[in-house]
Amino acid sequence: MPPEDEEKDFQAVLEVLRRARGFDGRSYKPNYLKRRVAIRMRAMGASDYAAYLRVLRADPREIPLLVDRLTVHVTEFFRDSEVYDAVERQVFPFLEADFPGKIWNIWSAGCSSGEEPFSLAIALKEWRLNHLEGDFLVEATDIDPDSVSAAERGLYPVESLAKLPEARRARWFLTSGRKVEVVPEIRRRIRFEVRDLMGAWERPERSFHMIFCRNLLIYLTADEHQALYERFARALHPGGFLILGRTEALLGRGRVFFKCVDARNRLYRRVD
Repeated sequence: MPPEDEEKDFQAVLEVLRRARGFDGRSYKPNYLKRRVAIRMRAMGASDYAAYLRVLRADPREIPLLVDRLTVHVTEFFRDSEVYDAVERQVFPFLEADFPGKIWNIWSAGCSSGEEPFSLAIALKEWRLNHLEGDFLVEATDIDPDSVSAAERGLYPVESLAKLPEARRARWFLTSGRKVEVVPEIRRRIRFEVRDLMGAWERPERSFHMIFCRNLLIYLTADEHQALYERFARALHPGGFLILGRTEALLGRGRVFFKCVDARNRLYRRVD
């Protein structure tokens, strides 16, 4: 097969994932993606991308298996630090201007073992210390009870802080042997809860100022994406922010609820 045809079929594979799961392959290096796709191709007995494309189209059950192979299952404090920098530059100032002196309500949806909500709480606390008076609360939810239990304990291997600046490590973490613990000042601002985002749940409308839902949508269907976008829009104050993962993109009819603030870092703002 000519290289140009092979590349066309490879891009068609990625397009299937984009349409079905909102997975944006542009955030990954092509060679990395091709190595990962090749693993599933061998498992399914597909000799080339065209054959594997037929598998994807014939059997939707293969799509989540491929997504699972492509995505890196890691969680760490301040993962994708550029996103947190962008939030501090492009979200916090607007929240301060629109909701001065208010308690900011933040939701970490799909919080896994807790590194994200703790990172958010640290970033928020540091911002509050340097700007106007006010407080915040972080609601952290995940479908997995074991992950929520681990997050509530707030204990992590000391290696998990390797990428953090020394000043941040010293201020917000207590070290005991090979473990670190988030300081009580941060922990008491977070409430953990087991919740299925696609199940029945009740929230007062317009209750959150910012929602983090990063690296979760890639595991859901396109219809589930749209349902979540609408739910998130109802849960956000007007002018509130939704932050998605850097491999995810807000597509489809859900765009009517949001405007893009930062395409690279997937920052979106609620509009009426």
